[in-house]
Amino acid sequence: MYLQLTGTQVRLLGSMHLFPATSRRTPPWIADAYDWAEELVFESDPPTILPFLTAQSTNAAAPLSSVLPVDVWSQLQAVWPTEGPLAPLSTLRPWAALIVAPTLFQQVVEGVEPRLLRSAAAQGKPFRYLETAHDVANSLESIPLAAIADALALLMSDTTEPQRTLERMHDAWLHGDLQAVHHIAVESPMFNLPGIRDAILDARNRAWATRIHALLGRSERTLVVVGALHLCGPANLIDCLGVPAEPLF
Repeated sequence: MYLQLTGTQVRLLGSMHLFPATSRRTPPWIADAYDWAEELVFESDPPTILPFLTAQSTNAAAPLSSVLPVDVWSQLQAVWPTEGPLAPLSTLRPWAALIVAPTLFQQVVEGVEPRLLRSAAAQGKPFRYLETAHDVANSLESIPLAAIADALALLMSDTTEPQRTLERMHDAWLHGDLQAVHHIAVESPMFNLPGIRDAILDARNRAWATRIHALLGRSERTLVVVGALHLCGPANLIDCLGVPAEPLF
C-alpha cells in the first residue's frame, strides 16, 4: 500500500477513505509516509464536488426516479436523509446516489485523507490535487444508467453488504495485502457491473498517470495519496504509470 517509484522522489500511498467505526487507528506506515513527504498530492477536494451532485448542475440530467424500479426508489427514499446537502434524494444525479447510498448502511469514521490534510494545514506542508470536481463529475457521468439501477437494486436487496465489505477490505489494507483488497472488491456487486469500475477507477487512473508523470523529475519528496483500489487490479495506477515501483509496506 506504500510504494516508491524507482529512480524518483515520488511515492504512492494506497489509502482507505473511510474506516470502520470499530477500528479507528491509523497504521504506523501512514505516519512514516507523511513524515517522509515534503509535499502531498491527493485525489480531489471533496467539498468542491458537492455542487455537482445535484441534477440542476447540468441540463442533461435524468431524474433518478425514472431510472430505478418503483420498489427500489421507494426503499431508497425511506432511508435517505431528509436534511443536509444530500437531501432531497430527488435532486441528486443518478451517479451521486450510487456513490452515496452504500454509506447509509455503514458505521464509519474518517479515513486517511482528512487526517493527513489536518496535519498538513497545521504544519504548513504544501498539498495539491490530481483532479478537479469537474473532472470527477465528468468521469462518473459516464456510468450507464442501467448499471446504476442494477447496483442500487442489489444494494437494497442486501443492505448489510457495504459494512461487511468495508470491514474485510480495511483488514486487508491494514496488512498491506493489495491482492486481498482486489479480491474483496471484485466480490462486491458494484464492481461487476458494466462501466462502473472504468468510471470510478480505470479512467481516472489513466488521467492521473499523465499528471503524476509531470512530478517524476522534481527534487521535492512527493507523496501521492489515492484510494487503495486504484493500485490493484487491471488498469491500476501503477501499470498506467509504467514506472517500476518498490513496496515499502
